[in-house]
Amino acid sequence: MKILQFMIINLSHQILKTLPYWLIKFLSFPIGIIYFLITFRSSFRLYKRKDLFNNSGLFYNPLLVKINYTRYWLETLWLTNKNFKKYISPYIEIENQNFVNKLKKQYPGLIFALPHQGNWEFAIPIGNSINLNLLAVAEPLDNTYVLNWFKSLRESLGIEIIIGGKGQNTFDSLVEKLNSGKDICLLSERSIKKSGVATEFFGQLAAFPKGPVALSFKTGVPIIPTTMIKTNRGYRLRFNKPFYVPYFENEATSIQYGLKTLSKSFEELLALDINDWHSIQPVWTSEY
Repeated sequence: MKILQFMIINLSHQILKTLPYWLIKFLSFPIGIIYFLITFRSSFRLYKRKDLFNNSGLFYNPLLVKINYTRYWLETLWLTNKNFKKYISPYIEIENQNFVNKLKKQYPGLIFALPHQGNWEFAIPIGNSINLNLLAVAEPLDNTYVLNWFKSLRESLGIEIIIGGKGQNTFDSLVEKLNSGKDICLLSERSIKKSGVATEFFGQLAAFPKGPVALSFKTGVPIIPTTMIKTNRGYRLRFNKPFYVPYFENEATSIQYGLKTLSKSFEELLALDINDWHSIQPVWTSEY
């Protein structure tokens, strides 16, 4: 079964990468609608969030969320350096790059914390174009064939990938990489295994991973909240205002402060296009 999953993904890539970008965008609608209908349990979970976002003044459409999530996967399986340069690169915008330029003069490596919004894979070649030396942590998968395939795809775009795991080894490796000049990118607004720290997020408690905040606390390097959002013709890479994680009376208090600051910045970024936030899995503690 694992080999079959790998073969399906690889075959999809071989087919999709030959298609024009307009067709990829078009296919996301019918496939996304089918996906919405057959995954009714997660679709129902999304519907239960409507009041939460409506109370924040945001229009939330679960069907559109599933269509955009489908588009993310189609774009990712379609993505090659050639396709990016031809179809995406001419329509890329970068907002607040001055935050990055200033901090790169002060620190060998930077910390970028991202929500699962837009298509963060596109941020890899954009980051390279502004002289970032990128590294990311991939979630371990049971299917090592698929894991290695995605690792190879991302590394071909110009980013170093390390596989996350339990214990201190991954964290220590990130500290070492950061100090040696790597710019660390971490998807940071949900904890897959419910092991995150309870943090207020859109007015309710969510389980946030503490990784980027703990890394900032340990090294003194500020966090730059970052996202990729769609524009009329392409994508915009946006950097929000960086922040430091100061030391209070103990480390736990500092981590909680950092997570609260990060969640507020993420709320601002997600509000730019809440329906392009790929929040299919549980996020809030009440959903687990």
